[in-house]
Amino acid sequence: MAEATSTQEPISTTLGAAAGTAAIVVNTTNDLCTPEVLEFEPSVVEFLNALGVWGWVMLCLATIAFVILVVLFTDTVIHVVRYTQVPVKETTAIVLTVYPVLGLCSYLGLMFQKANIFLDAAAQLWFAFCMYQFLTLTLKYFGGESSFVDKMQGTVLPWKGPPCCCFPCCVCPKSVVNKRQIRVVKILVMQHPWLQLVLSIIMLTLWLEGWYTHGKLEPTNTYLYIVILSVVSFLFGLWAFIVGFKASLPQLQEFHYTPKIIAFQLCLVFLRLQALIVNVILVPSGAIPCLPPISPRVFANTILNSLLLGQLVVLMVVARHYYKLPIPKVTIYRQQDTKDMNGQSSGMLMVNGTPKLPRFQSEMGSREGPEGRGLLEDFTQPEITVLKSSVDKQ
Repeated sequence: MAEATSTQEPISTTLGAAAGTAAIVVNTTNDLCTPEVLEFEPSVVEFLNALGVWGWVMLCLATIAFVILVVLFTDTVIHVVRYTQVPVKETTAIVLTVYPVLGLCSYLGLMFQKANIFLDAAAQLWFAFCMYQFLTLTLKYFGGESSFVDKMQGTVLPWKGPPCCCFPCCVCPKSVVNKRQIRVVKILVMQHPWLQLVLSIIMLTLWLEGWYTHGKLEPTNTYLYIVILSVVSFLFGLWAFIVGFKASLPQLQEFHYTPKIIAFQLCLVFLRLQALIVNVILVPSGAIPCLPPISPRVFANTILNSLLLGQLVVLMVVARHYYKLPIPKVTIYRQQDTKDMNGQSSGMLMVNGTPKLPRFQSEMGSREGPEGRGLLEDFTQPEITVLKSSVDKQ
């Protein structure tokens, strides 16, 4: 018993000493994290010197990842330009730019900590633009708005989905798909990049005047109100985007639509959700350490940019595989109102920009034998007679 007691005393003494040392380290760290350190944004040299060898290792790995990303993107775009059908070629190439552009913003954000506010605004603005382009690509896969309405005939768009779930009107449209609903979806998606552009201009102006501090959620800081407006706009745009792709999933399996939309949506998750978790939850709670002269905010930006760059390489590999697979023939149908000699509307059908005969004329002209020719002659005979009589009078 005496030996057991004497053994426990050194253990308790050691634990107490360790706890005291840890408390001293924590207090020392907290003392070093002065307001000047928390607001300090290091230059490239200061940032690399603070991290030491690990900073150079991180920079080398980030450079390799960005080069791989650019090579994969270039290879995919060359394939798209050479082999993708003309109606969807340009839109597909624009959608694919979301991966290298976000990767470039992340790569520059690792080195230039002072420019993170500009790079974050540029990344969000470009992603919003690509989100609208992806919706346009979806409609082109169907053959245009008119073809989308025809193929979705009798169905109702899934407006009850997240994130808005019919808010603010709380009454979801229950009518079948029509062109008006498609235009509403496009407007809701398109408003986000335009509003994001306006908010970015306001944000940079206020930042230059000292009225904007990035990441500081206080009523006296304009950052709070800009974030609220941006989030509301983003939620409405995302809501319409989800409505569009949910309605399209069953119809576009031959276009490998599911993996394409997953790869695109994961960009959104990594860009927005990760930043929200880190900046709103982890940094204020103290989970991100303060390592003077590196503040928690700079440390959080470094973690976010490193993660996003690696994730984009993986997503680019997935996108490259599925965008290089063959897809069915795409035909864009547009109804153009043209007028004949009598001033009456003929409703000419435009297919990939080329005028085509109306369906009933094509069917009559395609019939073989005297019956088909007779039907077409009976249809066109009155117009020929009118033209002939007018020439005789002259």
